[in-house]
Amino acid sequence: MTRRLRVLVGPTLVVVIALATTARVAVAQSSADGDAERYAAGVAWLAADERDGRGLGTDGLIEAGNWIADRFAEVGLEPVGSDGFLLPFTARIPNPADPHAEGTPVEAFNVVGRLVAGASDPLPGVIVVGAHYDHLGMGGFGSLDPDVEAIHNGADDNASGTVAVIEAARRLTARSGELRRDVVFVAFSAEERGLLGSSAFVRALPGGLQASDITAMLNMDMVGRLEEDRLQVLGGESAEEWKDIVGPLCEQLALDCVIQGDGFGSSDHSSFFAAGIPVLHFFTGAHSEYHRPEDDAELIDAAGAVRIVQLIAATVDELAGRETALTLVESTQPAPTRMRMGGARLGTIPDYAGPADGTPGLLLSAVRSGGPAEQGGLQRGDLIVGIDDVEIRNVEDFMVVLSEATPGTQATVHVIRDGKRLELEVTYGGKP
Repeated sequence: MTRRLRVLVGPTLVVVIALATTARVAVAQSSADGDAERYAAGVAWLAADERDGRGLGTDGLIEAGNWIADRFAEVGLEPVGSDGFLLPFTARIPNPADPHAEGTPVEAFNVVGRLVAGASDPLPGVIVVGAHYDHLGMGGFGSLDPDVEAIHNGADDNASGTVAVIEAARRLTARSGELRRDVVFVAFSAEERGLLGSSAFVRALPGGLQASDITAMLNMDMVGRLEEDRLQVLGGESAEEWKDIVGPLCEQLALDCVIQGDGFGSSDHSSFFAAGIPVLHFFTGAHSEYHRPEDDAELIDAAGAVRIVQLIAATVDELAGRETALTLVESTQPAPTRMRMGGARLGTIPDYAGPADGTPGLLLSAVRSGGPAEQGGLQRGDLIVGIDDVEIRNVEDFMVVLSEATPGTQATVHVIRDGKRLELEVTYGGKP
């Protein structure tokens, strides 16, 4: 009888198990499809013509910021800004006719929300997850079609990263009870004007945070064009442990991740790395629509972006439970070309937001380890006001001096440090 029962029940169990498995797969697929649809809808809203290209100073950018604040509230984040989720700062729009002029002040704001860890054994510190939500407006400054006046919707750059931040917050909030470390989500403004939003954020961290409280910063800038499962994870050399943490997670999600590079770059993570914080920049790669009017929502791979969101959430999970600090690796590489503007280099990283009080000069957010600037005694926080007999009022003046300098020659750099004026001797680096 026992045998007969097994014969009769066995196939039934197989059918039941098969049906249950099929149901779970169907639910999972339905959930994934729903995530992709919601992601695509968010990008479409941010990258619609009605947003004016989300240029600095436009109504469209303000609408976008308020929309992000609503989404942060919807997923259950706590407001961290000085005005609910909004954290204002002042940016300046340069005058194209006089790039050395002070520029027109424009009020902008970052959007900031916090997910409080719900585990019974919380850990100190926070993880920052961010992306910039501004773009180029009608083009002009920054556009690769500078003579074309048209709405630059910036679907990939960076509506894709903005919605990824929201979706990562949604995923992590759903399991906040398992997190041992808080997570701060930030949508930065004025990135396209020189990392102004992230510079302002790091300079005046909200909620009583200090830079030393931040375990790591994860940045999503252009994550909407996943091709052949290939994802660039930049900043992978900013901490010794990154490859061991992120590599296995990429494998689990069948992503071909290239994990490399120091923490400096032309996106908001650079502001955090300059403050001594390990960073990662998730990036699906450049394309022909970059910084052009054609960067539209219909070109976004929503399903691929959802997989990247899964990777972000999994990385946060790992960091939230990590009891030992990441090992920061300072950069010794030359400054990016766009900061060098010529054969000579000093190994300085400008703070494009400039001094909070508007004092003329080039504020340093960092100096590269072992570079000419560090060897000459320059430090983070120094305000360069002159080189030899040339007055330095802003980054443009500084770039002009570098473009005309000869590697191997010496110069006297005049800086303001703690209210005192110093003269430091440096030797330009670079290839003769």
